[in-house]
Amino acid sequence: MHDGIFDSLIRNAFDFLGRSIDDLQAHPKYSVINFYSAVELLLKARLLKEHWSLIVAKPDEADKAKFLRGDFKSVALDEANKRLAKIVGDGLTDDELKCFNGLRKERNQMVHFAHAALGDGDEARKEMERIVSDHAKGWLHLRRLLTGRWVKHFEEYAGSIGDMDYRMREQTKALEPKFLLLTDVIADAERAGCHFMECPSCRFNSFEVGKPVWVGVGKCLTCGFSSPVITLECVDEDCGRPILLTESRESCPVCNHDYDPEEVDSVLDEHKKIRETHYQDPGDFNRVDCGMCDGYETVVCLDTDEWFCTDCFDIEEHVGQCEWCSDYSTHMPQDTFLSGCGRCEGRLGHEKDD
Repeated sequence: MHDGIFDSLIRNAFDFLGRSIDDLQAHPKYSVINFYSAVELLLKARLLKEHWSLIVAKPDEADKAKFLRGDFKSVALDEANKRLAKIVGDGLTDDELKCFNGLRKERNQMVHFAHAALGDGDEARKEMERIVSDHAKGWLHLRRLLTGRWVKHFEEYAGSIGDMDYRMREQTKALEPKFLLLTDVIADAERAGCHFMECPSCRFNSFEVGKPVWVGVGKCLTCGFSSPVITLECVDEDCGRPILLTESRESCPVCNHDYDPEEVDSVLDEHKKIRETHYQDPGDFNRVDCGMCDGYETVVCLDTDEWFCTDCFDIEEHVGQCEWCSDYSTHMPQDTFLSGCGRCEGRLGHEKDD
């Protein structure tokens, strides 16, 4: 029963995405509405894999018969993410939530008020460019979820995901006039020592990064997409092409070599991008846990003294130490002596066990 509902949610989501692409130029209002509808449906599909009642706004009042009839109020974005994080243990990252919330607000504005993209002239053109950019970013985050962290739940839809990826790439060609206006700016920046690669979101060669091997926050001059990345030369001996990764579990776009956190760590270590430690000093370390993705010792201290997670690519300036278990991590919460950290439950948990 649940498989049928899950399949229906996925098919409806891709239908909304397709309609969003079809309506972009002639009916931007419906394009924005349909795109966000697809986002919500895919998040609800992930919740459904855990339990059907998680889709209902008030699970304690969930009625299965009404649910099967579609007679219920469904969960909204923020609450859906809370349930994904706290119940499913598979929530959105800060960047994903921020992006999807932006799409939600755009959708609400389209529904309730007049929007600049619906007019004529330069203002409308700029708004259309922003909508295309926002949809490209939204699809990038969705595709990463469906083919990355959530792949085991969505792998049978790989064909549909691939088809939609192609269609979204075609849509971002609407930004080509803006990119062409930037070619002189990019050329001047390159002569001054800057380096640009293909943007993961809009696919134009306007994503400013450092030359391989480099870790930092790249930004696209065309679509405005910004993200922590690592640039490197593909480790596959038959490839060796300069590429960038926006998260550890991605593939080389040239040879399809699959990467993982261990290999990202190895590349950084080989190229001496990880700060060396003094072996005689037990307090000098260069690997800690990640408070963003809960990775165990996936965070390395770079030669820039920044802390970089080789799994989720979070970059932080500082780490903290748990006052109860002494574990080191990024995003260390407050009052760790009492409530603990990601690795312990603190004094309260210890007393409960006693």
